[in-house]
Amino acid sequence: MTRLLRSRGLSVEQREEDAALDLDRFDAILILENCRWFPGLLRDLRRARGRRPPVIAWHWEPLPLPSSSGLPAAPLHLREWAKILLRDRRTNDVHSNLATLEHLRRAGLPDVLAVSSRAWQESLAERGIDAHWVPYGAEAAPDPARRDDAPRDLETLFLGALDVPRRRRIFAQLREQSVDLTAVGSWHSRAYWGASRSRLLRRAHAFLNVARAPGQVSADRLLLGMTHDTLVVSEPLYRPDPFVAGEHYVEARVEELPDVLRHYRENPRERDRIVARARRLVDHELRMDAMLDQLLSRVPDVDLTERGS
Repeated sequence: MTRLLRSRGLSVEQREEDAALDLDRFDAILILENCRWFPGLLRDLRRARGRRPPVIAWHWEPLPLPSSSGLPAAPLHLREWAKILLRDRRTNDVHSNLATLEHLRRAGLPDVLAVSSRAWQESLAERGIDAHWVPYGAEAAPDPARRDDAPRDLETLFLGALDVPRRRRIFAQLREQSVDLTAVGSWHSRAYWGASRSRLLRRAHAFLNVARAPGQVSADRLLLGMTHDTLVVSEPLYRPDPFVAGEHYVEARVEELPDVLRHYRENPRERDRIVARARRLVDHELRMDAMLDQLLSRVPDVDLTERGS
């Protein structure tokens, strides 16, 4: 993101830690992913009141689905409860994230709020919080390494946290129905990041999406599969925009997944048509640089696309 901003002629200082800032030095502050991870910065911004630069937040982390979805609230598992009780700022459950945005609204922050999911936009609207929808984008330049002819020797791949009870239950059910599932992932192992992750994805015939809770959209997981020419097969999603089921990915209920996976393995031309449409979407319409421009266009008063700092 820093590279993309600098390519627009902006002077950008990147901070990953929650360190004190001289607010007078900046024309604007952009908070990515989750505001709750920067409590010190938020405290300083609340104290500054009218003397602060505009604050833009682009929220990518989970929020509850709206009540209009008819889907149950996401249950918390033991590790999430522990973080909440310990007041750990790394807490990232849907309820804590929502509480942070509600608290910031009462403080008049941020000046511009965008979320990467239509469902989260609806959920915030139910609570009187205005948010723009700016989808999470794919890398600005397609990875040339993905265009190779590596054999796809993994029938079905899942990549993500494996300590989620719902996922463990579904994976066991799929294996009982003879699905050849490779389920791996860890926040702490380099084997599932960077080039190692790309090599793994290019080996997969199908990339499975199973969320922590029914209906939740994980745009980064869908993009991972699509940018590696892998067929994304997902349980039903609530408001998956800009992705369209049947056009960019395949959607099926959990009990239907074995038959659906088998169908696309036996019908490679159908698989390839969906993969090609998904690749066009992420390469030409859903690039991160275009999404960033969408976000910056929402910023009032300070036109960052024209300024040099």
